[in-house]
Amino acid sequence: MRTLSCAAAVAFLAGCSGGGSSPPAAAVVAAGPNQTARSPVTPSHVAPFVNVAGIKAPHGNNTFVTDAGTATVTVWGANGQLNAILFDGISANPQGLATDAAQNLYVANLGFSNIIVYAKPYASIKSTLNDAGQNTEDVAVDKTGLVGVTNYLSSALSPGSVSFFAKNATQPCSVVKDPNWIYFFNDAFDASGNLFIDGQTAGGTTLVGEVSGGCGATSITTLSVGNTISWPGGVQVSDGNILIGDVNKQAIYTYAPPSGGSLGSPTVVTTLAGAEAPVTFAIEENGKYVRTADFAADKLYAALYTYPKGAYVSKLADHLSAVAVAVYPPARP
Repeated sequence: MRTLSCAAAVAFLAGCSGGGSSPPAAAVVAAGPNQTARSPVTPSHVAPFVNVAGIKAPHGNNTFVTDAGTATVTVWGANGQLNAILFDGISANPQGLATDAAQNLYVANLGFSNIIVYAKPYASIKSTLNDAGQNTEDVAVDKTGLVGVTNYLSSALSPGSVSFFAKNATQPCSVVKDPNWIYFFNDAFDASGNLFIDGQTAGGTTLVGEVSGGCGATSITTLSVGNTISWPGGVQVSDGNILIGDVNKQAIYTYAPPSGGSLGSPTVVTTLAGAEAPVTFAIEENGKYVRTADFAADKLYAALYTYPKGAYVSKLADHLSAVAVAVYPPARP
């Protein structure tokens, strides 16, 4: 999800300040045991809340957005209603998001080297997956409950890795590295439990890969593509197709499943109308819409587009630094 120069990234990791949304009067405050772990950059006038009734109501999709600027994750109903602002246990630099079949919410906590798991209706933390010594960047969950985590770099700023966690485990069962892979960005599972990832070499060349075997994984298969991805964005799998975002081109490339170590050329190129820096994206279950997190200075929000056409539909309220988005229910892998 890194979309910044090295100098800008350092500034970003140091934290930002800004405003946020106020909870509705009917909201229920959600205070948890990790309250003291809140980021010092959290605006004092923004209170955590969970509108339990709103989250449990039959509004269809829920959308989850990481706002790194306020160190929060917001939860939205399909009707555009803000149903929660989550702070509990979230570091100063929260990143990727995922949901599982039970609608648990997984948050990649880069600043704390862990993944926190909120149980629906997200009023409290269910568990913490410890990824010690890693800058946790993105998280994905397959249908069996296996969790895959991309680690941007280690906490010591050495090359990153991929960590796997068995279902309900809090320590990794496998950590996979590759000498050609330095920076690890985003990930998503296919229906067979293969994890697709993107990242970069030391020189900034985009890499796309596949990691098979879950807890038994030992290596990364680097996949060639028939086009240039200028800056890797989100990764999703929808109906067997592999989707890779290109932040600089404001595009999503859709590929057929890999064959012979290659994804080939995109079968579809989705250009997101009016987007500037769509760092991550999430495809809805019906496969007709895609939600993005746009990090551009004047477009810090989660926008909805048609898929695969890329026509702009609507947006959620502005965020300070939107860096990740997830939806429930997600696309079928």
